[in-house]
Amino acid sequence: QQFLGIVVGETERLTRLVNQVLDMAKIESGHAEWRSSEVDLRALLNQAVQTTAEMFRERGATVALQMPPRLRTLHADPDRLTQVLLNLLSNAAKLVPRGSGRIEVRLLADDAGATVEVQDNGPGVPREEQQLVFEKFRQGGDALNRPQGTGLGLPISRQIVEHFGGRMWLRSPPGQGACFGFMLPWAG
Repeated sequence: QQFLGIVVGETERLTRLVNQVLDMAKIESGHAEWRSSEVDLRALLNQAVQTTAEMFRERGATVALQMPPRLRTLHADPDRLTQVLLNLLSNAAKLVPRGSGRIEVRLLADDAGATVEVQDNGPGVPREEQQLVFEKFRQGGDALNRPQGTGLGLPISRQIVEHFGGRMWLRSPPGQGACFGFMLPWAG
């Protein structure tokens, strides 16, 4: 019953998110509709990790989630933040080595806002491609080893984060995997 509830909830959420992807032109033009409310980022992160758990299990990867015991709420759109979280987690799942993948998901907070980081032990992103991954329809890696995707996930995620006054980044030192992160201010 619990898994059925997750499937139904995710189906409904994905339907909304597909419509939001189609709405990308509105986001870029500043005419998008946002359904903001008080958001418990801890709960969203737990839900996103649970939603992607099967994807990581199939890859033989482990996920470590680190977050504070309590966190104040943010005023944001929970569906759109979930979209960002699922994008970062699914990208990590696609890129970690099969059977030995490790993903660390960190939620940090300070006086300015909340920060989420998704660190993987995959091949990383070459320095010359690190800014390209945030461009529409662009993906890192060579054509033979590139995971499936549209090349829209990171650009959409960055726009969502920036809409709420935050910023998104990538750190990928050679040989150390990739760490995608974003920061959202308490008052976006």
